[in-house]
Amino acid sequence: MKSGLAILMLTVVSLAGAPGCGADGNKEPQAPAGSGASSRGDAVAGGQYKVNPAESKFAAHVGVGGLLAAAGHPHTIAIREFEGELKADPEKLAPASLRIVIKAASLGEAGKEFDDKERQKVNVSVHDEALETSKYPDIVFKGSVPSVKQVGEGRYEATMKGDLTLHGVTRPLSFPVSVRRSGRSLRAAGEFTILHGDYNIKRLSAGAGMIKAKEEIVISFDIQADES
Repeated sequence: MKSGLAILMLTVVSLAGAPGCGADGNKEPQAPAGSGASSRGDAVAGGQYKVNPAESKFAAHVGVGGLLAAAGHPHTIAIREFEGELKADPEKLAPASLRIVIKAASLGEAGKEFDDKERQKVNVSVHDEALETSKYPDIVFKGSVPSVKQVGEGRYEATMKGDLTLHGVTRPLSFPVSVRRSGRSLRAAGEFTILHGDYNIKRLSAGAGMIKAKEEIVISFDIQADES
């Protein structure tokens, strides 16, 4: 079936904050005098991390519906090319600002239910019909974490708030994130759901529309960022 698509990321994590502003476009809180933060409101000096794609997992999951849904397969779209940075207080981890950029053309079917020929067909449909990657080459997430809650040794929980720009549309997002600290690395994991209609993405179909991508796209991430 040709009805696969995906987006984003992460992304989730995936990440670098726009200098001096949070996800909603407002200026980020200024650090107290003497804290080491710059006048632009960046996080405390030393609290800069770069996303490590080789140690990260990022994917979009799309189910199938319609009268002949049983004849189709759900899609797992791997997000393969992305980069980003995180700026955070190195001790408390918050406040933090994040940004991640995904190359839309790097999204590709990874489901085991498909052979190589079927995956290629899905990828063409995703790139050309759904995401229109030649027109919208980048997927961007800008977010912030105002505070975190420590739940164990080196483990934290937080709420990520930001804006996702996908297929030429920018919309706000808010979702929970689990964070683990290990040495000079941070790992953030979680998932969130977006809708095709919210981003004007075509829901691909097969069998004269009897098999069709579901409206929901679930984005999952498990992303590592290393101190730079």
